[in-house]
Amino acid sequence: MLISPIVPDARGNGLARRAWMWAHELSRAGDLVTLVIGSGDIAPASNKLPGRLAIVPPGIRRPKWKKAIGWSMPDLAAIRQACTAFSASIPDRVFVFRLGVAPALEGLPTPWLDRVEIDLDDWESARCFSSAKLSLRSGSLWRAAQFVVGGLFYRKRERWALEKFPVVHISAPNDAAALGARSEPGRVRATPSRIAGPGCPLADCPPNGRPSILFVGTLGYLPNRDAADWLMKDIQPRLARSLPGVTVTVAGDAPERIGARLIESELDWRGYVPDLRDLYREATIAIAPLRGGSGTKIKILEAWFYRRAVVATSHAVRGLGVIPGCHALVADTTEEFVDACRRLIEDRALRERVAAEGHALFLAHHML
Repeated sequence: MLISPIVPDARGNGLARRAWMWAHELSRAGDLVTLVIGSGDIAPASNKLPGRLAIVPPGIRRPKWKKAIGWSMPDLAAIRQACTAFSASIPDRVFVFRLGVAPALEGLPTPWLDRVEIDLDDWESARCFSSAKLSLRSGSLWRAAQFVVGGLFYRKRERWALEKFPVVHISAPNDAAALGARSEPGRVRATPSRIAGPGCPLADCPPNGRPSILFVGTLGYLPNRDAADWLMKDIQPRLARSLPGVTVTVAGDAPERIGARLIESELDWRGYVPDLRDLYREATIAIAPLRGGSGTKIKILEAWFYRRAVVATSHAVRGLGVIPGCHALVADTTEEFVDACRRLIEDRALRERVAAEGHALFLAHHML
């Protein structure tokens, strides 16, 4: 059984794709039942989910700050009913995807609890504290305070998880090492994100011509929004001077006011694009100018899959085993970022080598 806050989807956002990774793995061992903790209007996945799916409605109303940090309050009676309907025996594995749905455990039959393991995915307390810093950078003291409260809340529950679950998975090896130091040896495992390639990888880099740079990210997520702000305010103006005629495309759902700002900044904003293949085909390189968040970045894995050379911050490539200059060009200041983009666009041999090395790393460790 997989308990998740989102319907697993091989073509969805990063959260849905990691959920799909576990659905794929668990279904290979037997019949899979997926319990999604959420409202009944959850959009169906774009692909066929293996096994059976049940949507468990929310229970008591969550405080706003708990809703903001992704902490669920499921209907325990609905969980018990679903467990009774779908399984008359004890499952071989009961898998909780993300700490925020851990309250669902109270609705499981007692004999099942010995089979439970959890995937934290991101290190939630670290994500909250990182988001607090990003909020301070943008001048939002109230939002920063909310994230600090969320970070303290998750830190306490992470300690509980390290004692409760016999196996704890987390995506980034450095996060696994830090959490593992707080628990019994072997309890915390680094489980890298693996994705199913959407279609086939592109054969090679596009021909030299008008340069095109692609950034993919849902801008409702604060680290992506901060990256877009940095792109608009600092990176794009310098790119325009350094690379006349460059097109910087941003793909991802965004609130209307942010979309308007992107357009005003002369960025090619495409909004939500269900199939990114054509955008990657047009792109000379992909970028990931993220300065916050936690876990590993699916956007980089996807760019590697499509054989596109990547420029990213050191934060964006954390936990991916990247050798700077080999699998990606790593840059943390505006000047370094613009220079790295210019180098890749002007030097086709460098661009193709970095793209090939990233693609090889993807195939070795991140292909589902």
